[in-house]
Amino acid sequence: MKNFFVLFLIFVISLLGFLRCAFGNGFDIYEQSAKAVGMAGAIIAQADDPSAIFFNPAGITHLDGTQVSMGACLVMPTMQFKSNGNVLMGTYPGETAKIKDHTWAIPNAYVTHKINDKVSVGIGAFAHFGLGVEWPHYWEGRFTPGTTKTILKTTSISPVIAFKPLEDLSIGLGPYIQYFDIQLNNLVFIAPPTPPITPNNNRAQTADANLTANNWDWGWQAGFQLNIMEGLTFGAAYLSEVRHKINDGDQKITSLANGAVILKQGFSGEFTLPATLRLGLAWQKDPWTVEAGGQWTEWTSYKTLQAIFENGTSLTSPKNWHNAWLWRIGAQYRVNKYLDLRAGFFYDETPIPSSTMDPLVPSGDRMGYCGGLGIHLDRLTFDVAYNFIQDESRAWNNPSGDVKVGPGTITRVTGKFEKAYAHIFAVNVTYRF
Repeated sequence: MKNFFVLFLIFVISLLGFLRCAFGNGFDIYEQSAKAVGMAGAIIAQADDPSAIFFNPAGITHLDGTQVSMGACLVMPTMQFKSNGNVLMGTYPGETAKIKDHTWAIPNAYVTHKINDKVSVGIGAFAHFGLGVEWPHYWEGRFTPGTTKTILKTTSISPVIAFKPLEDLSIGLGPYIQYFDIQLNNLVFIAPPTPPITPNNNRAQTADANLTANNWDWGWQAGFQLNIMEGLTFGAAYLSEVRHKINDGDQKITSLANGAVILKQGFSGEFTLPATLRLGLAWQKDPWTVEAGGQWTEWTSYKTLQAIFENGTSLTSPKNWHNAWLWRIGAQYRVNKYLDLRAGFFYDETPIPSSTMDPLVPSGDRMGYCGGLGIHLDRLTFDVAYNFIQDESRAWNNPSGDVKVGPGTITRVTGKFEKAYAHIFAVNVTYRF
């Protein structure tokens, strides 16, 4: 066991630099295991692999012996912006810009150990929240904060304990320590522009603004599973919000004309990652397992993106997101002792109002079509899965698209974010000792 926990810690350390992004609505990440990806995340009321540490820690009481699971999800998103046209910005109606192609990786790692028939323990590392998007450097929306490049990374390390006070009831809980790292890039004016604002004739008047910050903080999670009757189980799990207070952030503004650093200073701020509540009802009758449920996310905690700089100025970007639900259903069919087939579907409500939507997260309601399989070889299990996620188009016409020089607004960027979808591939390897 000691060797496996050492390997786990090594994996966690590497994960801090490896994680980049996800494709959950807002910037929530629920791709935490390949089995979950294959069943649209509908595994709150059932638990037969170590990823229960994330989805519902009460479930680890059902896992025998010591189990180790490691894996990753690969996310390949795409999206484009179709402009309404803007003379000052040098764009014509129907002109498009597309986000840069990236494959973003979301690793996970879990270890569980059954102490006795009543008590189990575990530790997991997962990326609860994340965001990664990079637009072309001179696309039309380049002056909105964070819109040439945004990377938000989190890594949570969660030790949990679970116990069975009754034969039909399991309860799990534990803290999670979370690392938060954010980078925001966009262009800013350092001199009044000469219209039209195009890359060739305005490079001397613009600069790259870069904000970076990181922080450690903590939250907690708890869950339970209740066997209502034979074959029917209800589960619920809650993860608390985490408030990251930034006191040592950095801002750097670099001239695009000659690469000179125009300004370098610190900033402070606060970034709250919201609480989530997950619910599930599972029906099991060999060879079938079917689960339906939902996830509620308290996005009202994300009111403003703000940075207060050392020179007395500030950056304030209102968000005012609203709470939202994600609905899902997943099914598994056990073909034989070696093979499970899985499928699922989810509908993810957007938390983002039209009045504050911007290119950092321009998502609408999403639908996900999921499939996967599990291969069991004695003590070893391989899980693989695939998701296709389709995102609703969103019109952009609000103050976040205003192009400002000093206190004044010279124009507004408007258009539509469209053709947004993602391919997600996931794999996990689990070993039972």
